[in-house]
Amino acid sequence: MERPGNGQPNKKGLLERLRAGDTIIGDGGMICEMEKRCYVQTGFWTPEVCVTHPQAVTELHREYARAGADVLQALNFFANESLMQELGIKQSVEEVNRAACRLCREVAEEKGLLFTASLTATPVFEKGGSREEVVDSYRQQLKPIVEERVDFIMCEWLFDIREMELAIGAARETGLPVVACMTIGPLGDRCGVSPEQCALRMARAGADVVGTNCAVGPRVCLQTLHRMRLALQREGLQPFLIGQPIGLRTPEDGRTMIGRPYWPLACEPVTITRFEANLFAREAYEEGIRYIGGCCHFRSYHIRQVVTVSVPRTAAEPGGLVVCSVTVLWTGRAMAEELAKERGGRQPEAASRLGCWGGGLDRFSEPEVQSRVGRQHWAHVAPDLHTLGDQSPAQHFADWKSALKRSVSVDY
Repeated sequence: MERPGNGQPNKKGLLERLRAGDTIIGDGGMICEMEKRCYVQTGFWTPEVCVTHPQAVTELHREYARAGADVLQALNFFANESLMQELGIKQSVEEVNRAACRLCREVAEEKGLLFTASLTATPVFEKGGSREEVVDSYRQQLKPIVEERVDFIMCEWLFDIREMELAIGAARETGLPVVACMTIGPLGDRCGVSPEQCALRMARAGADVVGTNCAVGPRVCLQTLHRMRLALQREGLQPFLIGQPIGLRTPEDGRTMIGRPYWPLACEPVTITRFEANLFAREAYEEGIRYIGGCCHFRSYHIRQVVTVSVPRTAAEPGGLVVCSVTVLWTGRAMAEELAKERGGRQPEAASRLGCWGGGLDRFSEPEVQSRVGRQHWAHVAPDLHTLGDQSPAQHFADWKSALKRSVSVDY
């Protein structure tokens, strides 16, 4: 059952839009971006900022909206009672979830967008709680979420298909559409259940949209979703697919970013560029994905690039992929710009007047910069690793004075 929430009676619901062949753009990674802005504590990742600094959250929602997102996700990540109590968070689960939804709904109504809220991993499952205890934990979180009139429920940041099935079951009790994103890559869940089996089990548990979020970068995300799509087709199952990659380059062998020594606080060197967001959006669209977004390290400028890429819209096909974003903001505007034509010419509010592939650089004063306009340059430029080096931060700063003396004759 879909309902016109948010006080917008003429607004089409998520599934209605997907079935009509619309291309949906999600937002980016909220909780990660809030940490970068010094409102969330590293390692805790809990969203009490919705109560303590609501204006910061509202402003971030507006950034994603300006970048071209069609869906905004409430910042209620990890806002379940057991985790908040374990971490000593003063605010209650109801207080945080209700505040997160209200802040998100305010901007969604202002911009005419869909909005959702999430169910994530809970310590109740991690500690061996019973099926009923885990579901009760989710029900407690869902009560304020549903009362705040979200358009659909997002189940994400879940590493075990068994917990995902419980989250989907609790979400289905609301009567709202359910989107389910396993936090996996091609190696499968933490118990070794393959992406193919995860997709089948999510669909059979009743999710309307299934796929992945976070953990692996855009390239590996596409590989994982491709395998999911083929498995679903073989079994005659027809959910839409969702993919929310992390905005980082991750290992080709399928290992997740969580296992890398520089995650989560030193990821800048492997952050994708806005042009990689363009290319991801194009590849995702060609693969059949119709809901495209990002997770951690996907920022608003990435999302904007997606909105400006495009092709004529066609009716949604069963099993078409759906990519959404729910946990951090790093590829918004890029993707929105990349898919503008496919989305009926819709451009994000923050679209560049001069084009998304470096338009305007031809007016720069330096001739070598003037030539850096267009897809041909930016889709093929690579980092100058010889110049940048591959040293650790400690190595990089250890000998800067001696390096200066070796390279330059300094006359004091």
